[in-house]
Amino acid sequence: MDKEKALDKIKKCLALSKSANEHEAAQALRQAQALMEKYEVNAVDIALSQVSEQKADRKMAFKLADWQWGVANMIADIFGCQSYQRGKTMMFYGIGNRAEISAYAFDVVYRQISADRRKFLKTCRARKPAHRTYLADQFCGGWILGAYETVKKFEMSDEEKAIMDGYKKKEYPYMTEARTRDAKSSILQGSTMEYEALTHGMESGKQVQLHHAMNGTDGVQKIVEQK
Repeated sequence: MDKEKALDKIKKCLALSKSANEHEAAQALRQAQALMEKYEVNAVDIALSQVSEQKADRKMAFKLADWQWGVANMIADIFGCQSYQRGKTMMFYGIGNRAEISAYAFDVVYRQISADRRKFLKTCRARKPAHRTYLADQFCGGWILGAYETVKKFEMSDEEKAIMDGYKKKEYPYMTEARTRDAKSSILQGSTMEYEALTHGMESGKQVQLHHAMNGTDGVQKIVEQK
């Protein structure tokens, strides 16, 4: 038996140790302690084993715009996860099935914001490609703000925060902040067109409802709804 299988067995024994049957509970606890000693497993190992990772299906660019990271960060906040990029893949990690739910939600929300971005560009009055990209980025930034207004951030307990921090330190001690690529325009900054793009985005983002479907994969399909 390797350490991973031993961890699974230890967790099952610890669950049984909470049984109402005192004899069964004591026996399960003794077995868990014996396995922990044999395989050099401690309480921290058991806690960190609750964390799982899941990749989103959508392929991303190597260097993302601020609004693209904004989508990932919003999803992570809502569903109690953390996100990072591995190559062209957006990854999520969290306790229990939260990473799976977050990865699914990211794909759905990213698809929706991308579709709304394309619609915005069809009506955008700017002519220069750089100006159109800048305004579309402002639209997406507003979209994320609007979506945030309709949801409640998932509040992790102090214990869960400690587990997540411990997992990051163990698995990704050298993780650095990602660099973003962003369109800039000194001409449009502070302009009416910028304001209109932002407010239009906010109104579009408010049409998307995100739900805390934390009760297994059956609830995943109901996470995102369009009003």
